[in-house]
Amino acid sequence: MSRLALVAGTGRLPLELTQALTEPPLICALEGNTPEGLEVDVRFSLSRLVPFLRHLGDQGVESVALVGAMNRPRLDPEHFDRDTASLMPDLMTALQQGDDGALRWLMALLEEFDFTLKGVAELAPALLAAEGVLTARAPNHAEQADAARGTEILAALDPQDVGQGCVVAARLCLAVEALYGTDIMLEHVASARDQREPTAGGVLVKRAKRGQDLRADIPAIGPDTIEALRAARLTGVCLQAAHTLILDRSRTLAAAEAAGLTIWATP
Repeated sequence: MSRLALVAGTGRLPLELTQALTEPPLICALEGNTPEGLEVDVRFSLSRLVPFLRHLGDQGVESVALVGAMNRPRLDPEHFDRDTASLMPDLMTALQQGDDGALRWLMALLEEFDFTLKGVAELAPALLAAEGVLTARAPNHAEQADAARGTEILAALDPQDVGQGCVVAARLCLAVEALYGTDIMLEHVASARDQREPTAGGVLVKRAKRGQDLRADIPAIGPDTIEALRAARLTGVCLQAAHTLILDRSRTLAAAEAAGLTIWATP
């Protein structure tokens, strides 16, 4: 049987994926990244990436999954081995193309080393949001209209590699997710509403970018998202079915129910 190496980043997803697998993977972590609740088998540095990949082959690894948010380490040329140093010009070019560019470069490199890339959707499809209403309360007409508008906005931003989410209220865009992620976006909405807008309403829309390779990067919400939604006085979340994750599902949905939020997924 093919051995799976899980390159685990931060957040809860690596743990949930590991729990969903029938065979324990080899847990690997890039320096500066600490997977939640997991004991790391192999730690590696970007400056010695090629030796790390060769080590995986020596351990019988045939498949690799890149899971969780990765904190970029500082690059120190003095610590690079010769083979890894030869890759740096291409990596630096990829980094200039944003997170998607860096991920595409890394995935291509893994395939050059004859590893098969696996994603959460393939390894644990039950973690993905299924189409339909996921809470007791279904979205009302205004929330559905806001979600439709948010979907249009994200589709227009797809070519720019900006983010995977936006906030819309009364069909007006309040915020768009950028490099710092969903939680920071929601904090900004909460702060602005405290100062300018006393009323509640609006939805968070989370979708994968068109052509996004879900093997390495997949949009997600979790319990912290629900708390941030409450602070921002939003009333719903619209996810993309089969393209988004709900972390700590039972706790997330229970928190949404307690807050009177609606969560649903559309194609």
